[in-house]
Amino acid sequence: LKVRVFPEKEEKYTELVAALKELSDEDPLLDLQWIKEERELHVNIMGIIQIEVLSSILKSRFSLNVTFSSPSVIYKETPSKSGEGYVKYTMPKPCWAVLRFKIEQGERGSGLSYSSVVRDDVILSRYQNQVSQAIPEALKQGLYGWEVTDLKVTLVGGEYHVMHTHPLDFIVATPMGIMDGLENTGTTLLEPIQQFRISVPEEIGGKVIGDIVQMRGEFDSPVISKGVFTVEGTVPVATSLEYPIKLGSISGGQGIISTRFAGYRECPLELGATTSRRGIDPRDRSKYILSIRN
Repeated sequence: LKVRVFPEKEEKYTELVAALKELSDEDPLLDLQWIKEERELHVNIMGIIQIEVLSSILKSRFSLNVTFSSPSVIYKETPSKSGEGYVKYTMPKPCWAVLRFKIEQGERGSGLSYSSVVRDDVILSRYQNQVSQAIPEALKQGLYGWEVTDLKVTLVGGEYHVMHTHPLDFIVATPMGIMDGLENTGTTLLEPIQQFRISVPEEIGGKVIGDIVQMRGEFDSPVISKGVFTVEGTVPVATSLEYPIKLGSISGGQGIISTRFAGYRECPLELGATTSRRGIDPRDRSKYILSIRN
């Protein structure tokens, strides 16, 4: 999940950024994002209870009172098919960087795999190193604004120019080539899934099964023992955020639910969500080049 963090007082923003940066260094999963232009602070969390923990730590350790937005689900994207991306960045001079990428689907949960089959005399090794450094950053925002994962990216061609290539040209060119490739492959939305185990009194077992189906969940055969109905399965995070509260209500406080993160799986776009892009989209070539070259 992702939440936005607000300081109690506007003048405390700088202190809050520093505090969250320190906590993010200690726990990289927080993945602090400070969007300077909009003065927005975002952190990633694993569950609602973590909001209470963060609030307590910020108050006791840093003397900061904060509030949080309602959590939103973090989706991801993955290529829908294989394809190629190409960029020829030779204008406005001085610049020269040409790249051709092959983009393929990877196994679910494999993340990003990058390799190059281009010889060093075709693109110097120092420029190829820039490409490998720029690709993870370029994939942080896909066609729908989410991080792109579970893919193989191979540098299969390109060129540099002895006179016209400047030191950072391949850093500038890489996102344009990657986004061109994603336009050609298309992307599929991925949603986070959690595995659950629910135990309730036998008489409301049918109601629980109905709720699981309504949440687009999948489940194994239930087990009934000594009047206790137990079922295990998986369910999308997006549809089940509030279910522990509902379960407590329908079971009169006798229901027990335990969950753990179970990875990502494909999700129809109409059942998921898009997110707004931060910064200039590399597909808007002119604005992107002007922006990144200042």
